[in-house]
Amino acid sequence: MDTRFQDATGGTPDDPELQRREAYAGAMSELMSHIAHEVNQPLAAIAANGNACMRWLAADPPNLGEASAAAERIVRDARRASDVIGEMRAYLSRSPRSLEPVAIGALVQQCVTRAASLAIRHHVALSVQAGEAAPPVVAHGAALRQALEQLITNAIEACAEGAPPREVRVLVRGPERGEMTITVEDTGPGFIVDKPQRLFEPLYSTKPGRLGLGLAVARSAFEEHGGRLVPQRGVDGVTRFVATLPLEATVP
Repeated sequence: MDTRFQDATGGTPDDPELQRREAYAGAMSELMSHIAHEVNQPLAAIAANGNACMRWLAADPPNLGEASAAAERIVRDARRASDVIGEMRAYLSRSPRSLEPVAIGALVQQCVTRAASLAIRHHVALSVQAGEAAPPVVAHGAALRQALEQLITNAIEACAEGAPPREVRVLVRGPERGEMTITVEDTGPGFIVDKPQRLFEPLYSTKPGRLGLGLAVARSAFEEHGGRLVPQRGVDGVTRFVATLPLEATVP
């Protein structure tokens, strides 16, 4: 056998087993990079608030109020990083999720608040319109929070690539016909893909150097609740991701 084209494990480039191993290694590399990307923001916030907490404590006299507030933000972001890992594990394993009443308006507002610093950094105007009187949705709160944060983060980063005005709006509507509608829209350059559903394919991304698991995880979260996530590119040049959630979601 001609061994000139063997790899270190003894396979040739057209060996099915070698191709399978290479595909698996590539997928695992993408997955680890995606997780690193998702947890980087809360970890950076933890480090920043930790330094702030130490500065307030080292002041003369110590500013215990500011130090306590910084410590609370550390706990919040640590939980956020933990949620990312937990939801990624649940997505890969399809493990059962616990359900609870979730106030969608409050959840959306929380996600927008968390994304505010990213919007400021990219000079993006971030706004939300959510009715406080909307009935709660029976859902898995952490899964929906990660999905919404992914959509909002994507929208902000899309705007950062385009010309002004850079605007991201999150709209909550309903209930109508037994479901809530959440729309995340941005004025960025939009997605260039013949088949919009490709945006949700794992490891597919329209951004160079970026990964394609984020939207796949987001759509999975809505679909597991009996809802949908649909991308739209309006004639007004605005990109929209429209998510629906039934009020009585059932998660396996």
